[in-house]
Amino acid sequence: MITGIEIVTFKVADLGRACDFYGNKLGLKVAYRDDAAKWAEIDGGALHLGLQQSDEAGGARNPFLSFSADDLDGTVTALRGRGVEFVGDIVSSDVGRTITVKDPDGNQFELFEPGD
Repeated sequence: MITGIEIVTFKVADLGRACDFYGNKLGLKVAYRDDAAKWAEIDGGALHLGLQQSDEAGGARNPFLSFSADDLDGTVTALRGRGVEFVGDIVSSDVGRTITVKDPDGNQFELFEPGD
């Protein structure tokens, strides 16, 4: 029986660079890393992000990944200070506010702040 989603995976060109981005720049925990297997896992709370080093890296826009943020403006300001690249500006909707982030390989994901 399926009980939930365990992991979403991005293909990356350089595992070390990807771990630095998600671990140091975004401040998430690198839960597991195996350089020989070219694989790492980022602890995203209820869901892990897999990083697989591959020649097919970059530009993944089909997997939809959203990280929650409790202070989107402050988070964006802090991440910009760390050199994180964003696609567009913060967008507001009936359910909250979002902004799209691009990792060093061109994979895109969203930061989401729920509305009141």
